[in-house]
Amino acid sequence: METLAYTHLAAAYEEPANNELRLAGINWKKLSSRTFIRFLSLAMALSVVSMAGNAFAALRRGNSGPQVTNLQNRLIYAGYYNGPVTGYFGSLTEAAVKRFQQAKKISADGVAGSVTLSYLPNGSGGGGGTGYPSRTLSRGSSGQDVVNLQNKLRSSGFYNGPVTGYYGSLTEAAVKRFQQYYGLKSDGIAGSRTLGVMQNVAIVPSPARLS
Repeated sequence: METLAYTHLAAAYEEPANNELRLAGINWKKLSSRTFIRFLSLAMALSVVSMAGNAFAALRRGNSGPQVTNLQNRLIYAGYYNGPVTGYFGSLTEAAVKRFQQAKKISADGVAGSVTLSYLPNGSGGGGGTGYPSRTLSRGSSGQDVVNLQNKLRSSGFYNGPVTGYYGSLTEAAVKRFQQYYGLKSDGIAGSRTLGVMQNVAIVPSPARLS
């Protein structure tokens, strides 16, 4: 009796190997190699799309991680966030997202979804430009170029003052810190050499650089 039961159990386990493989009603053994490769490619593509969808999930209050850090940096660059870059989506980040959404006339729910993220500059200028000043800047300068400079200095951890668009003593001191850190002439003037180095510096916040 035991032998009969064992034989029946063994046959049940071996049956899939002896039968034609079927999945979701598809007879895989009867598929041509070309059709199989096409189906496999489609499956892989759908998997990639699924993973991409998860990677770009909406960010909201309570979230944390590198995606929030990136969001905070982009908000700083856009001029809507002046808090610390913590990687945590708290009340300050939520308020900044709402201000940005209101300015862009999109639903101001404080959630950074795909629409909101598509409007945010990516930290390299966005909108087809470089985002870096195109002229020498020094104390007394003002305008959008100074805004861009302050945002870059802030995002890279050299400036913790307000983004005003005016090149005052705080901006000058931040430029000097940047120049000292990268071995440039520390004159506080953002000329072509300083701006060229700044353009190639990754935006990695480092509060220690502010000291």
